[in-house]
Amino acid sequence: MANVVGGFTPRSLLRLVLIAFTLVLLPLILLIIQNGRSLDRVNLLAQEGIESAVIDTRRASDMNDLALEMERAIRRYAVLGNPELRHSYLRLLERYRLELNQLLLGIDGGNLGASLQHQLVYLVDLAQASGEQIRERVEMFNAFNSATLALDQLTRAQIDGRIRQLREHVIQVRQQLWMLSAALGGASLLLVLLFTYLIIRPVRQLERRILSLGAGIEPDEKPIRGPAELVALGDKLQWLHLRLRELEAQKLQFLRHLSHELKTPLASLREGADLLLEQVTGPLTAEQEEICELLVHNSFRLQGLIEQLLDYNRIQQVQVYQEPVMVLPLLEQSLAAHRLAIENKRLEVSLTLDDACPLADGHRLKLVLDNLISNAVNYADVDGLLRVEARLEPEAYVLTVANTGQPIPERDRERIFEPFVQGSQVRKGVLKGSGIGLSIAREAAISMGGRLILNTSMADTTMAELVCFELSLPGNKDQGTIHD
Repeated sequence: MANVVGGFTPRSLLRLVLIAFTLVLLPLILLIIQNGRSLDRVNLLAQEGIESAVIDTRRASDMNDLALEMERAIRRYAVLGNPELRHSYLRLLERYRLELNQLLLGIDGGNLGASLQHQLVYLVDLAQASGEQIRERVEMFNAFNSATLALDQLTRAQIDGRIRQLREHVIQVRQQLWMLSAALGGASLLLVLLFTYLIIRPVRQLERRILSLGAGIEPDEKPIRGPAELVALGDKLQWLHLRLRELEAQKLQFLRHLSHELKTPLASLREGADLLLEQVTGPLTAEQEEICELLVHNSFRLQGLIEQLLDYNRIQQVQVYQEPVMVLPLLEQSLAAHRLAIENKRLEVSLTLDDACPLADGHRLKLVLDNLISNAVNYADVDGLLRVEARLEPEAYVLTVANTGQPIPERDRERIFEPFVQGSQVRKGVLKGSGIGLSIAREAAISMGGRLILNTSMADTTMAELVCFELSLPGNKDQGTIHD
């Protein structure tokens, strides 16, 4: 079908729809007209057949009566010799001859019709005979009446045959109508499928472009072929894709420049704060020392925000290299980076890992683990639990990071993965978060072919509710047996 309609490009969607309705209805209209004509022909044939059958049957019956009346009239004439009876006989004879000729026009009399016409000649001569001669020859009416009766039976038989032929013709017409209906109905169905394809084809192309636009991948550059309205819409989607790509590039460039420009003054601020705190320029009062400590802490916070922006920028641009990665060393590095916060909160750290290696990008996996551990430490309760588990399932490598703490409200469970969005929970860490850590973690997981979700069905052995994040990554199928 694609080859058939490949060169057909309707100019307007409205025109295409109108053409579709017209061409789809055309076979149905032709079918109705043809059915009407066929029914009219059948009706006319039936009407003519019935009329001719009635007339021929009536003539054959009248001829029987005329033959009897002729015999009666000629017998009376032979006895009485009344000329009026002779004229009546001749009139009946003429009527019979006319009826016979008309009947033979409607039926095939064959030899029987010729025999009756031949006998009529003798019956005419009988009217010229004397009474004695008539009485001697009147017995010819027996054969004449028998032939007339046989003609009546022949007429009825031929009428029955015509009725059978008419019935067969009606059956044949009905079969033809069914075949015509099937052919024209099939043509309408093919036209429906054809125009459905012509309308759906560009719509499917637009759908693929919209999905590509939403997924952030390069759309199919094959031009949309279809009505002008849909072609124009495809061009607008292509323009929108280019515009979004341009805006994305501008955003990444802005983040890159912003991060770079912030790092230079930040280095000067940190260096100056460190010098003041070390009292290089002279002794500090307690209030001045507190202010310096505040400057140092906020410079660390600002450095963390800048690094997160750089990580977010790097995730959007850098190509992913997947290979088997050892999780335990990366996890130990992340825990070591948060050792002071873990000790200050007196958190119990529980690790349950197997020796399997997921297929991942080492840098991005380290980034995910850092953000998950940081989130768990900052939101965990004092004297709480930090649990990390990893297992290799048949289709994926699953790692969970859970902590005891306030459950995340249902309204925040999806929004917490959006950039710069923080939930309504109270952060218990030293520094205020930026709301970009979980977004970076999810983006990194997706870029490695995995996923990061909030698992709300996990609880620890003491039945305390845990806030659990679950990371799924492609598993390495060459791994051995799983064990804890």
